[in-house]
Amino acid sequence: MTIGLILLLSLHVLAAIFWAGTTFVLARTGGAGIEALRRPQTGAAVVAVLTGAGLGAWVHGGAFGRTEQVLMIAVVASLAALIVQLLDRAHPARSQRIAAGLLMIAVVGMVAARYVA
Repeated sequence: MTIGLILLLSLHVLAAIFWAGTTFVLARTGGAGIEALRRPQTGAAVVAVLTGAGLGAWVHGGAFGRTEQVLMIAVVASLAALIVQLLDRAHPARSQRIAAGLLMIAVVGMVAARYVA
């Protein structure tokens, strides 16, 4: 594994952990503290999505086997979570709970993808 790939993967995982972690906490607390976390959470989500796209291109290229299909489910769930968090600002508790469920799907998809081949 090259150093570039290691760095990209590390950045992806760290951003995704922060995004999912803050989402789970905000979902559990009914959105309490959302104003302090909204910008860092959104930044982490954008970094996770962009680095994930980079990883997909680097590691999986043009392949679309079972591994990539499972990863695509994770990608769709992640993007849906981000959209919900960005669009439903009037109801932070609801948007964070919906996003938390979607991010759980994404995490399971990323973890499981390696083993479905």
